[in-house]
Amino acid sequence: MKPFFIFDLDNTLYPPEVPLWRAVDDRIELYVREKLGVDGPEARTIRKEYLGEYGTTLRGLMQHHNVPPTEYLDFVHDVPIPEIVPRRDDLREMLAALPGRSAVFTNGSESYAQRVLSALGVEDAFVAIYGIEFMEYIAKPFPFAYAKLLREAGVSGAESLFCEDRHENLLPALDLGMFTVWVGGREGESPVHAVVEDVCDLPQVLPAFLGNGRFRQAR
Repeated sequence: MKPFFIFDLDNTLYPPEVPLWRAVDDRIELYVREKLGVDGPEARTIRKEYLGEYGTTLRGLMQHHNVPPTEYLDFVHDVPIPEIVPRRDDLREMLAALPGRSAVFTNGSESYAQRVLSALGVEDAFVAIYGIEFMEYIAKPFPFAYAKLLREAGVSGAESLFCEDRHENLLPALDLGMFTVWVGGREGESPVHAVVEDVCDLPQVLPAFLGNGRFRQAR
């Protein structure tokens, strides 16, 4: 079996200078304010608590306020993605050259991910999108979602490489034996396998994944 490449979406497949996630973040706060009838500071406090306990604002709202997930996801992802996200031909070329299958693993919805990938010009570069619905709304960094992804894809952790911009989301992947790449991370501040400034720099660290015996042992 060829190696399996797993990519986070927001601030990973596009750089953080692209303000898409900030637009979504603003929509999340607006939803909390309107749904719960609170002001901005209280909405931010609630979000911080839910993010810490559940990994996403959505999960906390589902647990404590019976919020329908589709209602929430439709609202927070209602942003003009084509106007915000530029096409990335360099990303398309990098993905096309990878020696294996690629998939997206995101705490966003599948439809949101599809729209982002279309704007980037890489919608046909992935064999699957594993969104929050696939995770049964138990989001990264909870291990459940990672284990379910590997089962669904039919691969082991040792056969997989995971690119992600959030350090805490890489730790469960490490525990499952994945080769972990911290996009935009800091050298020496984490046990991850590699750090790259931009996801398109991934080929620079591929020899460490493919050439140190991990993949040969997994075949």
